[in-house]
Amino acid sequence: MAEDSIGKGECVLEQTAVFSLFKGLSVQKVMELVHHLERYNSDVFFEKKQTSANGKSMLGMMSVFTTIRIGDKVHVRARGTDASTLISSVHSFLEDAEAAEETLGYWEEEGMETVEKAMTASLHNWTPEVRNVAKSYLKTTRH
Repeated sequence: MAEDSIGKGECVLEQTAVFSLFKGLSVQKVMELVHHLERYNSDVFFEKKQTSANGKSMLGMMSVFTTIRIGDKVHVRARGTDASTLISSVHSFLEDAEAAEETLGYWEEEGMETVEKAMTASLHNWTPEVRNVAKSYLKTTRH
């Protein structure tokens, strides 16, 4: 954590944190997170592998959080007067989001089952690289 003094007795904090996630966030959850972060004065950035996004940018956050695979690490960097509170808030939000079960509609369930059956049935015809991607997908979508 770094601190800089700025005018009028305010102190700017810079904090970083790393979170390991087991699944990506839904579009709705990403929107909720962005709206939640807009309440803070601090600047916040999320980084995953070579992707970086401003925490207050809807499109940037979609690119980071909707593509998470099992065990991906997301780095969060906040800089501002309320950076510490912001980091704690992100931690709580992500824990709650991972714990929540999302309810799928009938057609979404049917689509997932159809894709899983097709992928599982054709696994023996795939190259090792394609097989690993499919297995990763199946692990992240099963309940």
